Amino acid sequence: MKTQKPIFILISTFVLFTALTVLVVTENAPVQAFNEALYAPISGFITPFLTSVASLIGGLTHWYTYAPIVLLLLILPTTRRKVGLPLALTLSASAILGPIILKNIFAIERPSVNQLIEPGGFGYPSGHSMNALVFFGMCAILVLRYSKKKALRVGFTIFAVVSILLVGLSRIYLGVHTVTDVLGGYLAGAAVLSAALLIENRLKQRRGDGA
Repeated sequence: MKTQKPIFILISTFVLFTALTVLVVTENAPVQAFNEALYAPISGFITPFLTSVASLIGGLTHWYTYAPIVLLLLILPTTRRKVGLPLALTLSASAILGPIILKNIFAIERPSVNQLIEPGGFGYPSGHSMNALVFFGMCAILVLRYSKKKALRVGFTIFAVVSILLVGLSRIYLGVHTVTDVLGGYLAGAAVLSAALLIENRLKQRRGDGA
């Protein structure tokens, strides 16, 4: 059962990501109208204060901002193997797959209207959204796995979900990503996360078989 669930999530997210990508790259698809319709109400809330908050969220959720946290967990002997290593591997995979590989393969430009900050690189999929889902998602999984305190398990899960959603929303608000960019980032991140769990389960099974 533990192995079947990551496989199901991996296949599902891959299929959904592929379908979304086809819609995004297809000319005359209704994706542009969809993105504009969802961005319109968000743009009505633009204020200097919210722009500062959204910019702060973006600045704090680059992959290299997570890196010192992961490095510390790798250095500490008590967290190195169970926490630091899984986080380091999944975040590294996400940071390479999203901004370096997928963005350059699809080469889809960012929205050009009403950008509140100066972004760099291509838009699809959103690297911030992808990395946020991988980082906070893996953290939540590890907390659920190892913590015996129900309040911490519930509280951190809620914190992780809210953080992931805020990262995606902030990128749309700032005008540097479309809704489909963010959805693509979430799906790609979920695929990376489920693949990491699948590999981990396989390794555990092999160690068990060899014992």
